[in-house]
Amino acid sequence: MRAAVLAELGKPLAIRDVPVPEVSGDEVLVETKFCGICGTDLHIVEGRGYVPKLPHILGHEPSGVVAKVGDAVEDFKVGDRVVPYLFLTCGKCWYCQNGRDSMCSRLKGITGVTTNGAFAGFFKTPARNLFPLPANVPFDIGALTADAVITSVHAVYDRGNVPTASSAAVVGSGGVGQVIIQLLKDLGVRVVAVSRSEAKLEVARRLGAEAAWQAGDGRIDALSRGFSQEGIDVVFDCVGSAESMKDALAIVKRCGRIVLVGEEDSLFPASSTLIAQYELEIVGSRNGSRRNMEAALQFLARGIVKPVISDVFSLEDANEAIERVRRGASGRVVLKVG
Repeated sequence: MRAAVLAELGKPLAIRDVPVPEVSGDEVLVETKFCGICGTDLHIVEGRGYVPKLPHILGHEPSGVVAKVGDAVEDFKVGDRVVPYLFLTCGKCWYCQNGRDSMCSRLKGITGVTTNGAFAGFFKTPARNLFPLPANVPFDIGALTADAVITSVHAVYDRGNVPTASSAAVVGSGGVGQVIIQLLKDLGVRVVAVSRSEAKLEVARRLGAEAAWQAGDGRIDALSRGFSQEGIDVVFDCVGSAESMKDALAIVKRCGRIVLVGEEDSLFPASSTLIAQYELEIVGSRNGSRRNMEAALQFLARGIVKPVISDVFSLEDANEAIERVRRGASGRVVLKVG
């Protein structure tokens, strides 16, 4: 099969012929149809954050069709349309038993991140990690379930304390931020989008953001008070840089909440005095649980969430696709593999 392989950190992916993965027992072989690309892929290529054993096949946001099943698999058959839950969990630890699957204390890997993924004709995963893709959800959109959509569902419904909020800001209006905006609008929350990219702000407006502000604007504090008298109830930082967190701190109200979704090697630019005196709640949010995966697929099937795909590349053009993400695409970038 053809695959885009990371052979050396910091270098372009090598397009190679590699063996099709062997499956047995409870494993399932999936023929890849589409696979999304996000900032995590950039981090892996650059040697930041996750550093897998090389050579490594990236691809953690795929959709596909079951091609082969191990002899212990009962719930899936050849031809089924599927998407994977990425975290290869033990299913037995406290975190798995309490719906915090991505925090598994005996995690065996993350598909496409620490184990080989779907920048390839086929990928394999345990059957328990597969979810049926609803018939009315196309493969390109379905591919985004495993990261962009599940991450947004977890951030909004589990970490955002949104039921108490009337206003929200999404800092970083890329793939995840755009899904968060749609979920917030479905809940009736007034939303403002913040981004360095005018193209992304325009997408955010189309998705229902009532206001759109340039990141780093020195007036952002005043703008937030004009949008909501005391400031913004909950801020979703989908970037995670010192600059984005500075904006989040400027617009969140006293006693408000900041949900950190984006990941960068940045220190939080806030004093303990500010956090304590303003009684700010600052929480992290990582991907999501199996329950979130089920909800994400339902949001897609019902049309509540419609991820924006801005660019489609072939597997052979994976390096161009990664560069497009690096330059800041206005929506999600996907590889058409199958």
